[in-house]
Amino acid sequence: MEEQIAEQKEEFSNDLVRFSANRKADCIIEFDVHASTSLIEKEHKQAVKAVAKQVSLPGFRKGRAPEELIVKKFPKDVDQKWQQLIADAAFKECIKISKYPILQGSNKVSFTMKQHDLKKGAHLTLQFETEPVIPSVDPKLIEIKEITRPEVNKEKVDETIRQVQLFFAEWAPVEGRPVKEGDFVLLDVDVVETQAPEKVFENTRFEVSDKYMAKWMQDLVLGQKQGSSLEGISKPDDTLSEKEKEEFAPKKTRVTIKKIETATVPDLNEDFAKKLGVASVEDLFTNIEKMLHKQADAHVTEKLRDQVSDELLKKFHFDLPKTLVQKETEFRLKQLYQDPDFEDHWKRIPNTERRNMVESIYLHAEKAVRMFYLCRKIISEAKISVSPKDLPKRPTTPLEALLQPQSFLQPQPENEPHQAEAFSKLILEKAQDYIISKASSPSETTVA
Repeated sequence: MEEQIAEQKEEFSNDLVRFSANRKADCIIEFDVHASTSLIEKEHKQAVKAVAKQVSLPGFRKGRAPEELIVKKFPKDVDQKWQQLIADAAFKECIKISKYPILQGSNKVSFTMKQHDLKKGAHLTLQFETEPVIPSVDPKLIEIKEITRPEVNKEKVDETIRQVQLFFAEWAPVEGRPVKEGDFVLLDVDVVETQAPEKVFENTRFEVSDKYMAKWMQDLVLGQKQGSSLEGISKPDDTLSEKEKEEFAPKKTRVTIKKIETATVPDLNEDFAKKLGVASVEDLFTNIEKMLHKQADAHVTEKLRDQVSDELLKKFHFDLPKTLVQKETEFRLKQLYQDPDFEDHWKRIPNTERRNMVESIYLHAEKAVRMFYLCRKIISEAKISVSPKDLPKRPTTPLEALLQPQSFLQPQPENEPHQAEAFSKLILEKAQDYIISKASSPSETTVA
């Protein structure tokens, strides 16, 4: 629910201006200003000089015509420039006195001139966006629930070894026969319940087996040839828990077989281990087990961080400048539009669907901006240091590059935009972890 911001009014004055400052919704500050005759007289002279430099009069060089003649011949130009200069000078004085922080990166100030007269002074309103006022966060108001830690056992280690072998497998195309059990297939999978198909997987490899492919998908592809496009309804497997079955939403799906392959995996020996950057097969198993534990810990951390974000957004409301959210929305749309598939999809969907998509992106952008400000406030008040040494280190072996948790693989800040992105993520994570450590009922994680 959007927070209703009550207008707040303050009074200020000096020898040049007398004004009230009203804080409005969306971080808008409005100054209702009365400017002195001395201020507007000075700006009137500047306006006449500025216009004189731009216009020509017979018998005079540019900028040399008498002021009275410039005012007489170009009254509208002089008045327009005068109003702008009054607004600029008044705004400068108001900011100097009130010390309201102007929104960083924004220089847009609008004004409405109500009256301006050399003998009476000027009356005008000025509007601009200010920095949001962020509430202090009490970690004890945050409640986080218990997270189940994924189990790490021999079966998972063995399966991970197999997946690593498959990564280095030699792939041979299958020609002249349909798909059979044990094959690998490259599939495009689309949900086709709406006019515009929703891409779920593209050119993604699946192993045709009970363990690695859902039964409904197996039933579709078994016995079919490369290039076949098949439609069916996704269904939960019998092996799923009752809760998982309840949460599963069947969808009308199109599966396209792009390629059929078989795999020849490398032998599990010391040469293979060394290729992955470890000394022996024994070390390979040991390292993989350690990395799986790291993945399990990362899973718990990410789930706890998600809870913290939800709680912060729910319990700590504040007003945001629309400009910030709009810029973030435009940035996200631009990133999406760089994908040719998205661009093609965007061109084909109706205007109502476009509006819905933009609204959804806007809501996600707003949450991201709110989280940035809240986490920056938490970092500042808790005096948490954030430095380049806190950024995740690059993988040192091929095995680490394959298995390190995604949260550890954020891009290194090699240029200014990447640096800003990396540090924003670091601020977010450090603030979330601080809240987790101080929350009123921090969860004790359990093993599945």
